[in-house]
Amino acid sequence: MVNGVDTSCSGGISDPPTLARAAVTGCGVDMVTRAELTALDALEGLSPVRCFSEWDLLEEAIVGVASGTAIPRESERMIRSTIPAEWHDLFLTKGGEPFPADIVDAAQAELDHLANVLAGIGVVVRRPDRVDWSARGGHTSAMPRDCLLVVGTSVIEAPMVWRSRQNETAAYRGLLADYAERGARWVSAPRTDPRRLESNTGRWAINDAAPAFDAADFIRVGRDIIGQLSHVTNRSGVAWLRNVLGPDYRVSLLDVDDPHAMHIDATVMPLRPGVILVNPTRAPDHVLDRSPLARWERIVVPHPRPPGRVPRYMTSGWINMNVLSVDYERVIVDPRDTDLARRLDRRGFDVTLVPFEHVNAIGGSFHCATLDVRRQGGRESYV
Repeated sequence: MVNGVDTSCSGGISDPPTLARAAVTGCGVDMVTRAELTALDALEGLSPVRCFSEWDLLEEAIVGVASGTAIPRESERMIRSTIPAEWHDLFLTKGGEPFPADIVDAAQAELDHLANVLAGIGVVVRRPDRVDWSARGGHTSAMPRDCLLVVGTSVIEAPMVWRSRQNETAAYRGLLADYAERGARWVSAPRTDPRRLESNTGRWAINDAAPAFDAADFIRVGRDIIGQLSHVTNRSGVAWLRNVLGPDYRVSLLDVDDPHAMHIDATVMPLRPGVILVNPTRAPDHVLDRSPLARWERIVVPHPRPPGRVPRYMTSGWINMNVLSVDYERVIVDPRDTDLARRLDRRGFDVTLVPFEHVNAIGGSFHCATLDVRRQGGRESYV
């Protein structure tokens, strides 16, 4: 334990970092050293970070860690803008305290199971450090997609406008250093005091005084990066990202119809070239018809998932949209989303069912809880 960070069973700070090549349980088994993987990368001529889409064959991913998750402490406007109404009082009065232990323990078991599933099909799985976030005024290490954006051979740290999430990438610092040493480009967006960005008027809970974005407000479609403005992403943040990515990428915004917008991956989700999963209330036809995705086939998810036995403290029923594509055909879905699974099956997708309701309770699902570090494929134009 170092400054609230448990470094005993992650690949982040141990020396040398280790990676799970096959099944992963707890701290992992079947390990290879960083030197061995670096040699493999050199032999293949690849950066350790390389990802251009949401659907090419997944080769390496970070799977989050739920242990240490805390209830985020945020401004009243931010809570009321982004958290389901029935849980406002909990977040406004208990912010900073540990999340209920039974929820966190069950979420950790679900994340470990997902890591096993991915490792079992040949994906290299890495895990962040375990952090006691209540001791550090933070939130969680369960959602790497929220704070890290991989585009091409770059991994970008998002500035994270929530007060409780400004230091979230501390859990990934060892992994990021490892990738950078092995040839990846590691970029950190500038951070500002979240209080400077707070807004009490207008559509969003933040203003445009400084760049702000969460990584999960963007999806990759080859040369096109598609995002949204939200309660955590502003125009200054989008402009900063455009500048960093340069002329090789086109960054465009969907004008989503969502008063609680925060993260685009429960609104639209590309599954393979020309096919996209769509939330019809947030991304109706007239929005998509004016977007780079106008000509793509739309698999519409007609309804959000109804409430279940586990409280969804931080997500709506549209969390059923938050699937993970392993490749062009294989998609990971929660077993409670039977209608969605059938729709995907009819379109020729191979659906893997993985229980994830406790992870949903702390703020995300399969897409949020993973970061695809490396996929096959290149930077192509699909629109």
